[in-house]
Amino acid sequence: MGGLARKATVVDNIRAKGYDVSVLDAGNLFFAKDNLSPGVTTDVAKVNAETILKAFNEIGCDAFSPGSQDFALGIEYLRSLEKKANFPFISSNIFGVNGEKLFNSYIINNKNGINIGYIGLASQFKNQDVSISDPISTLYKIVDEISQNCELIVLLFNGIDEDILKIQNSNIPIDLIIRSKSKRGTRDGGNKRVPVYSAANKGKKLYQLDVSLMSSGESIVDVTALENKLVTVNQRLDRMKTDNVNSLSELYQKYINDKNITNRLKGYEKQINEATLSLNSATNTISLIIHELNKNIADKPSILKIVDSGKEEILKIAGPDYKPAVPYHDHDHHHGHRH
Repeated sequence: MGGLARKATVVDNIRAKGYDVSVLDAGNLFFAKDNLSPGVTTDVAKVNAETILKAFNEIGCDAFSPGSQDFALGIEYLRSLEKKANFPFISSNIFGVNGEKLFNSYIINNKNGINIGYIGLASQFKNQDVSISDPISTLYKIVDEISQNCELIVLLFNGIDEDILKIQNSNIPIDLIIRSKSKRGTRDGGNKRVPVYSAANKGKKLYQLDVSLMSSGESIVDVTALENKLVTVNQRLDRMKTDNVNSLSELYQKYINDKNITNRLKGYEKQINEATLSLNSATNTISLIIHELNKNIADKPSILKIVDSGKEEILKIAGPDYKPAVPYHDHDHHHGHRH
């Protein structure tokens, strides 16, 4: 759990520069599995969860959307954590077994005069304590409810690939998806309609999303995705160049009689022109900085104290020779700051 202390330091450093920071979590925060074995394993997991909660209270969190693993010890235990949290738990489609509302569907925060709506959502999962409504139809309703009051809508989604694709193929007007339930960390928001970011790297990295809104009503341009596309296309062109052929026009001339390669060059040129135009004309942007939480980043003392206290409690419960089936969980989370 030590990475939490380094994450806190990074967040504090950004806040110290005068940025308005939002710390967000899209689920699977407290436990590393959907189900836990009773006995010592459960006792250790509870200490681990309490430690994470205390650390998040200290760091500050704008919104947390529970995922399937957060219900590993049942809804009552998760609700007990919620009562101790100084940050909101939100979910628009997770209900009690009798259909009762468990959490607020969303929260709207004002950052530098801009209303940002955070919506909690989860793909279907099995748990005897809860029922899950269809995520896509639920999302339609919630976005319709809040879209007139928000300049930016962020979805915190514990979601499977199939549901992500359904959202991308829909016309639901959301601006950004922060996703858990993924084994891969993203290098940018992708090339689909809505940028999707997932950390998924066991607490070794912190994802910083910088959002700048300069013009109301216009779409957000993913600067990192376009820059990555330019790098990739130029690398492909570089591999085609030789000592005597080192420009696009010279490549066209060299392969003038090869229709397949000429068409490929036209495709590369089109991608470069489109990406460059988008970058130059963008007014609303999002970009990614990935912080490697290595030993060069100092631990925040107050968080480190919380973590060390949790480890001591685990040793009291399980003893020094205990090897947990579920290792200490150091969750990944995202934060963004606005210009």
